[in-house]
Amino acid sequence: MTLLVPVLLSLVAGLATGLGGVFVALLRRLDMRTYDALLGFAAGVMTAIASFGLLREATAHGKIPVVLIGVAMGAAALFALDRCLPHEHLPVVAADRQAYRRGLLLFAAMTLHNVPEGLAVGTSFVAEPRLGLLLAVAIALHNIPEGMAIAGPFRASGMPPRKYLAWALASGMAEPIAALLGAALVVTWAPLLPVCMAFAAGAMLYVVSDELIPESHSHGFEHEATFGFLLGFLLVLGLTEALA
Repeated sequence: MTLLVPVLLSLVAGLATGLGGVFVALLRRLDMRTYDALLGFAAGVMTAIASFGLLREATAHGKIPVVLIGVAMGAAALFALDRCLPHEHLPVVAADRQAYRRGLLLFAAMTLHNVPEGLAVGTSFVAEPRLGLLLAVAIALHNIPEGMAIAGPFRASGMPPRKYLAWALASGMAEPIAALLGAALVVTWAPLLPVCMAFAAGAMLYVVSDELIPESHSHGFEHEATFGFLLGFLLVLGLTEALA
């Protein structure tokens, strides 16, 4: 049961990428102002998750040097994958002749980013079930704009809705797999708990700083992105206090 629950929570969070695909199918056009606000919201959610959830719990279960090493390892791992694996950063949502290729590259990028999120839910639930629940809810909210980022280029390429919805859903399926791995690791060997949580936090902070914030500020809607960031940050902070 210990392993089943975080996997199910992470599965629900992963399925939220499909909800982003649904929005793409329903909206006639996603304007850049809304898109940047959603990216800012996602950045705020991930920053608060890393700060008030993962790192706080990691320091409660391990020593500061161990936590610092875990954060550095998580950021370094994402940097290495960012350099080695072929993918593309979040695009302008507009049709072009390379939209299909862009969709594939974004699928790879988002699937990669979903791995530390699943790891976070799995390890957090083992440490504190309420924290695992909070993270699953917050990550589900964050996954909606990720699903939109994947589905948008596929729609621009002329792909039918059922297919780009399937691509968006498939990206989120990395999360329950990573959640199972993270939960199994810390259940098998408890000393890994603070390292795994710090690793997930470092990976999330890397994504926020390297991708989400720069992209959300690159189209002339910096204020909308900032307000979205604050909204996401405050939402997770409020949920943290409500579930405490």
